[in-house]
Amino acid sequence: MLAATVASLPIAVGLLAASMPVAVLVLMLVTGGRRGAVTGFLLGWVAGIGAVAALTLVVIDTSLPRDDPAPWAGLLRIVLGGALVLLGVKQWRSRSRADEEPARWLAAIDTMTPSRAVLVAFLLVAVNPKNAVLVVSGAAAIGTATGDVVHQVAALALFTVVASLGVAAPVLLRVALGDRADPVLAAAKAWMTANSALVMTVVLVVIGAVLLGNGLSGLRSG
Repeated sequence: MLAATVASLPIAVGLLAASMPVAVLVLMLVTGGRRGAVTGFLLGWVAGIGAVAALTLVVIDTSLPRDDPAPWAGLLRIVLGGALVLLGVKQWRSRSRADEEPARWLAAIDTMTPSRAVLVAFLLVAVNPKNAVLVVSGAAAIGTATGDVVHQVAALALFTVVASLGVAAPVLLRVALGDRADPVLAAAKAWMTANSALVMTVVLVVIGAVLLGNGLSGLRSG
């Protein structure tokens, strides 16, 4: 389990940072007092990570051979790393459009019911390429590090918790500080809105480059 955790946690931290636009939406829900929608959104986010990661682990465990060393593991890291780097470049090139994203979220807040919040959050993980590839990368790191299902589940649970901290942070802060959290949340929202494209680009490119390096190293050593 330790190897799986060590391999996947950096990617979970990357997903935490890359979820900044999603955290902006949660900030709006929190400050708007829409508790049901906030709860639904957090549940949908966790469910999305769990579903994508579980599917990835099932594919790895049932479809890929467990050679030692496994040549496919290096190829998988190269594919995922290349995809993340390309997504990072695309994110940076489209940053002017990304800056308009919070306005679209804001327009949807007034009609965000709990059930719709669950669906939106789930799709933001399962369908959004940046988030989905990061989750697949984390699950792949777990699946290639250990074939023990119990260890995989434990590592995946920790991965999900860490990857969800960015989305859950506004809620936890509001619960801990009450109305005193409003100035902090407002400042955080402004900063994230202004810098989300840069942060996401850096996260995607750095994690992608690391995966590419690990994949190439694995192929050479194999």
